[in-house]
Amino acid sequence: MSLKILLIPMLVILCCSPAAKESSALGTETASALRILSATETDWFGGVRGVRGKIFTICLESKLKQKPTFSDLEIMDQKIPVSVSVKNKIYTITARTSISNPVPDFGIPEENGNPTIGSGILHYSLSGSKTLKKLPVPKFIHVENVVKNSEEPVQ
Repeated sequence: MSLKILLIPMLVILCCSPAAKESSALGTETASALRILSATETDWFGGVRGVRGKIFTICLESKLKQKPTFSDLEIMDQKIPVSVSVKNKIYTITARTSISNPVPDFGIPEENGNPTIGSGILHYSLSGSKTLKKLPVPKFIHVENVVKNSEEPVQ
């Protein structure tokens, strides 16, 4: 009984401290202030047989007071650098991967060595802060490239 009497006031003090309130408020503010509008992945292929990759595009809306700086996108334990464009608080983040794997043509069709990606983590920091934050991207929607005028892609 005496242990309960000592623990309850300590928990109240810890939970109601300004530092605890600030850190929990900051986490909720960041989570609700960055909203993912879309997350897509597109396959691309080069002019050389076997050279291919993926382009990941994430559009998000920011209601943060501080400017976020996006550093990389983590997918399947691989960090991919990103490029960012901003227009009216809408951020378009693009990450590109490439796989250079020339395959000799022996009349055998190539296997798809580029599996569909399910989710990822976008790393960012707020201006003036060195703390790296993570924004989970729950799902990438696969978008197919359409070849116009029924032209064959260059292989």
